Amino acid sequence: MRRILYFFVLMVFYVFADAQQDTIYKFTLPQIIDFGIENNLNIQNKEYEKRKAKWKVWETTAIGLPQVTASAEYQNFPDIPTQLMPDFITPAVVGVNTRLFGLQPLGPLPEDGSKMPVQFGSKHNMDWGISVSQLIFSGEYIVGLQASRTYQLLSEQNYDKAVVEIETSIEQAYYLALIAQQSLDIMTKNYENIRILAENTNKLVEQGVANQTQADQIKILELNLKNQISSLERQKLLSLQMLKFQAGMFPSDSLVLLSSLDEFISSLTLQPAVQNFNINNNIDYQMTNTQVNLAELQYKQAESKTLPSLAAFYSYSEKAMNDEFNFFDDDAEWYPTSVWGVKLQVPLFASGQKYSVIQQQKISMYEAKNQQIMIERQLNLQFEQAKNDYLTAFDNLLNQEQNKNLSEKIYQDTQKQYKEGTASSMDLTQSQNQYLQAEASYYQALLQLINAKISLDKLLK
Repeated sequence: MRRILYFFVLMVFYVFADAQQDTIYKFTLPQIIDFGIENNLNIQNKEYEKRKAKWKVWETTAIGLPQVTASAEYQNFPDIPTQLMPDFITPAVVGVNTRLFGLQPLGPLPEDGSKMPVQFGSKHNMDWGISVSQLIFSGEYIVGLQASRTYQLLSEQNYDKAVVEIETSIEQAYYLALIAQQSLDIMTKNYENIRILAENTNKLVEQGVANQTQADQIKILELNLKNQISSLERQKLLSLQMLKFQAGMFPSDSLVLLSSLDEFISSLTLQPAVQNFNINNNIDYQMTNTQVNLAELQYKQAESKTLPSLAAFYSYSEKAMNDEFNFFDDDAEWYPTSVWGVKLQVPLFASGQKYSVIQQQKISMYEAKNQQIMIERQLNLQFEQAKNDYLTAFDNLLNQEQNKNLSEKIYQDTQKQYKEGTASSMDLTQSQNQYLQAEASYYQALLQLINAKISLDKLLK
């Protein structure tokens, strides 16, 4: 029994531990972009803004639909309100008794102007009613409805812009991580070659074939490469963390990149740089157009406040008043009241307040149109600059690739010559430094081309 219990506890522990393991993701670039669009928190907030704008349209629409209100009220008066009124009853009663019956009052009559307390009303009061109103015409409502729909369009464009931004960020982070990984692989391979070469040199020193200076020189190369490997490992880790952040992943999640730099390099062409720039497809320009439309609608809305508005209404209510609580009895008396009508409101004079608002909105509309022109010119300039940067980076990458290949060949030949004893350790050091510098320049050029292509593609979206 104890063994069975121990086995059960052990299984529960392993199941729980397995459930706590972090998720492992394996993504190509398009896959992680789709994942980021779904899981990035900023994208989710933009989606919520779209939903809010949709409900805002309905909220504005509902203003012009029938408005129905029902009400019910019960009042209980432990002490019915008392009012003072002129005492006209006592003189009238005394006069009747005196004329008809010859009776005389025993005490003095009230003085003229005296008042008596009187209670009006019932202890229990209840009423209920229903009212309906319908807006018939309002210029402000019509323009406000148009504005709410335009705000909805702007929220959708904000979402699209956020998607473009996250696509760009993920793409940049993904390629940066690939470059760090490939640089690390190449550096590790070079380190392994130098490490083996250092071991062989030490053996030659022990055999008296090589001197200690040569061994120390090779050791310096080994240590330098080891330090660069450590630096590249940190860069790789940082780039992966940045990529996971952009994609909406947890820092503890594992991420494997399935795309390669070779796929990107093989897809490079000059085609993006020769495309015509259709500014209407650019999301920033689309948002500028929407903002101009909003400014025009706000100007129209300010003008519409000078127009009359017309509404219809209907109200029906019933009221019961009793000294006992018997409102639900069949014989309870209820007194109905109903009314219907139309209400016309015509603005006449507001001391120039509405006119001032109209002029402010008119100026804001002109500002929005000027901003649109500025954005249009700026985007065209950005496209020309991005196209130039892409072409320059493309040519630079081709040159750096040739330099890298040549320096790698020189480095390999120098290694071979060093092993054969026809090259010194100094020659090997110089050729290695030249090769490492060429590698760094190549990946720097590749990164510049990636950024230039992403910037160009972003403008064309």
